Amino acid sequence: MPNVRLFKDQLRHLVKEVLAIKLQHNLAEYLAQYQPDLILALGSETMFPEENITALKASKVPKAVWMADATCLTRTERNLALLFDYIFTQNIANLIYYQGLRGKESSFLPYAPDTDLYYPRRVENRYHSDVLILGHFQMNSVLHTLAHSELFHGLKVMTVGSGWEPTKDFIDITHDKKEMSNYYNGARIVINCTGSMQQIMEVSACGVFQFVEDHPHLQCYRIAEEALIRFQNFKELSESFKYYIAHSDERRISASRALKEVKYNYSYLQQGKLLLRKIFTEP
Repeated sequence: MPNVRLFKDQLRHLVKEVLAIKLQHNLAEYLAQYQPDLILALGSETMFPEENITALKASKVPKAVWMADATCLTRTERNLALLFDYIFTQNIANLIYYQGLRGKESSFLPYAPDTDLYYPRRVENRYHSDVLILGHFQMNSVLHTLAHSELFHGLKVMTVGSGWEPTKDFIDITHDKKEMSNYYNGARIVINCTGSMQQIMEVSACGVFQFVEDHPHLQCYRIAEEALIRFQNFKELSESFKYYIAHSDERRISASRALKEVKYNYSYLQQGKLLLRKIFTEP
């Protein structure tokens, strides 16, 4: 779910007027009073009340939903997609389903980082680590090889993801969303194997250096090579890690570039421009 206030504030720079209402508000009354040019739903955790579904179906105004479908595609999201003309997804894999819906336009558009949560700052020692690994532990994966190597000998390593329990030398952390920013800011190096463009941007928004495992999502959003250090296998990661762990200035330069890219190229203002362009200018 995006930060509604941040998105609304940025959207006001692009359009004449923005009105934000809650899911439970009477949509028909607002449509009659304000006669908007676009209905945009943010998030996808909850289905609309029945009376608002009726109002949506009756309206001739363009309707768009910016899904919060970063992981799996839920039944609620499948049902929501049927109500809208334009569908924006967090997960490029979900495009296969959305594109199969007749009369719908769908696009991959990750949320911008919530800069109320993700920004550079000092944190308490309990959040500090030499390496923070993001991703699920699976057999025969890069992370599996990594866990059984000597690459992190003598380093404090924290992990976020499922399946890490057998790796006793690593600290598997539990967290809520607010705390993740603290763990990002406390890490010297982040190894990001999530495949989540939003999570990559959240780490970058904290000004933290990260290695990123190549993923199809990244083909759509090309942040400069100097800003994100990519790898495809353990050999590439190992070689890059040995270099950058010994060159703190290079890490700072890379992290600063990523922070700048996210701030100026992947803000809610920029993502809002892309969203509106898809709806109002593209054939």
